[in-house]
Amino acid sequence: MNSILLAGIARALPGLAAPKPEAIVLMLDEKCVSASEGIRFHLNPAKKHPENPVLLPGEPHQWDSLQVAWPGTVLYSAREGKFRCWYAGLDALQKDRDANIWRIGYAESDDGIHWRKPDLEQVTQDGRRTNQLRPWSSDSYAPSRINFVFENPFPDAPPSQRFGADWLEKEVAPSGPKGRRRSRRRFAWSPDGIHWTPADLAHEMGDNVPFDWHQVLPDDPNRRFVAFVEGKMQPRSWDGRRVRQVGFLRGPGVETIPESKDAVLLTPEQGIDEEIHFSSASLVGDTIVMLFDSDRFANNPIHGDIRLAISTDGGRHFRRVHPRDAVVSTGAKGMWDENLLVVTSSALQEVGDEIYIYYFGCPNVFNSWPEEYAAKSERRGSLLYPTYLGLATLPRDRYAYAAGAGTLTTHPINIGGTVWLNAEGEALEVTALDATERQVARGRLGRERSRTVYRKVVWAGSSPVGNLRLRIRLSGSDKIYSIRCT
Repeated sequence: MNSILLAGIARALPGLAAPKPEAIVLMLDEKCVSASEGIRFHLNPAKKHPENPVLLPGEPHQWDSLQVAWPGTVLYSAREGKFRCWYAGLDALQKDRDANIWRIGYAESDDGIHWRKPDLEQVTQDGRRTNQLRPWSSDSYAPSRINFVFENPFPDAPPSQRFGADWLEKEVAPSGPKGRRRSRRRFAWSPDGIHWTPADLAHEMGDNVPFDWHQVLPDDPNRRFVAFVEGKMQPRSWDGRRVRQVGFLRGPGVETIPESKDAVLLTPEQGIDEEIHFSSASLVGDTIVMLFDSDRFANNPIHGDIRLAISTDGGRHFRRVHPRDAVVSTGAKGMWDENLLVVTSSALQEVGDEIYIYYFGCPNVFNSWPEEYAAKSERRGSLLYPTYLGLATLPRDRYAYAAGAGTLTTHPINIGGTVWLNAEGEALEVTALDATERQVARGRLGRERSRTVYRKVVWAGSSPVGNLRLRIRLSGSDKIYSIRCT
């Protein structure tokens, strides 16, 4: 798991050695450098996997025969070489329309591409075992949805709390206004992602659920957590409507994050999107990278792709990067992901020297969603048409790049002796400058590699050390994606 401030947590807790400090600077846009001349910055779109969609709905007799849908999480364990997926599923027959028809499923994979749905001992359908989860029940409430799953980052956590998840529970029998089932949020722990034990109740909710939770990340060494959420929060959108946008909540523990508005992080922008639905954040150096759904729900058909935002101040503020360009674009006409893309929780999974981006997609016929955009609630696309899980990939730290025949100068970077460039080309020249713009050292790209994509800078003389700027000269065919200093 890419956790915010995980290095700080490691230093604060016994038994976990702190990683060696390093700085990673992403070449995203003009704001990421102090100066540039003759250089243009470009988003680097992720490459969709040729075997997409990687996780499909089941057979006609199965509980997920119509949809593999959001909210969902895919987590990769490098130690086990194993992928786990939790997702919402929908039966094409929908015999129990009056019940909460989306169920929770679990799948596994050894490569993140070919998935199996194991027979679990929790739920059967038509006398057959399924991969559906039904972990607990009570007299009046039952778990109905997993909002997100995360792997516990703390080294002293008991094995029974390896995985944590935020569950939505619904009443078994309606007691709310107009016969609606009331909801409440409960956190749960699991040793394997399959067998779950509920923790203390975190929050009772009224008829209007204020937030959809997307992800939680450690916020400081004292085990405070920040939760990324989506909800109809203030301020209103550019057109005056209360629409979905990305915010965050903070709390003293993952089980007790209060259900109250803290701050809005990302809002729709006029001419780009109408609403922002799900989001997913990850830490790269000191930069928090966020993928989010940029949605135009009022279109017919609706349309939404996945775009990029970042924070360089610890998550207090986010800004869009190449706001009109998509990291993952919708598919061509007639494809399974032509209409709408929805990012998974913890969508950015590091697998070797690649970033795996998992997302849900749906075809053109999936429209009139969410419910308020449908002519009739029972006619919205989410009840009638399929959705799938897809995969797109990027080489490590290659979210965007600088190119062109010219030079760029970075902001000051703390250099400990070794500089690596995540770059393409052979003609790049590097100059280290001190605060007075005096040249401290000159270098070029060598052959030694780190993390596959990084190449070591070979200096003419001693290696520069300290808080320095790097001036990098590119030829017309060179590209630079990021800088890593150790």
